Formats: sequence, structure tokens, C-alpha cells
Amino acid sequence: MGHPNGGKGNTFQIGHSFDEAYEHVWPQGVSFLSTTGEQIYATGSLTRDSTTETIVFMCEQNRHGSACKTSWGFRIDCSGSRIGQWAEALDQSV
Repeated sequence: MGHPNGGKGNTFQIGHSFDEAYEHVWPQGVSFLSTTGEQIYATGSLTRDSTTETIVFMCEQNRHGSACKTSWGFRIDCSGSRIGQWAEALDQSV
């Protein structure tokens, strides 16, 4: 499994499940503004072993991170990337 440990750090109040958010970005992706005003692009993907659905976030500064079911609602993803400002804004746009 590509995301075994779940998210870390603070959480935000989610309005939509991971599955709802994944359906929102799959298969064509969506663009939106993060809670800090960055232009973000999110799309659905799978981990390298093709077993775990993820939402991949990319911003103009080529920073990126991803959320899976176990890290949805956390501000830091399974890999340690800070995604809260992106995931919270995506959750609000679903």
C-alpha cells in the first residue's frame, strides 16, 4: 500500500468524503484557488502499486502533494507534504 500511515498534524472540518472529492476530480481534474490564494490543479490518480486512489495536488510553483482516504481531512499527507490549504479548498469546491 502506498499510503500506510495516514495523515498527520492538525485537521480541518471536512464537508465531503474522500470518495466524493475523488469523483469530483476524476477523470478530468479541476482547478481552484487554495485557502492561501494559490492556483491549484487536482486530479485523481493511483499509487505506484495501483491499489490506492489518491488526489494529486499541483501548484504553479511545482510543489505538490496528495491525499488518500486515510489522510483526507489532515493538513499533512502521508508523505509529510503540507496539503491542508489545498485539500480544504478542494473540499469546499465539491
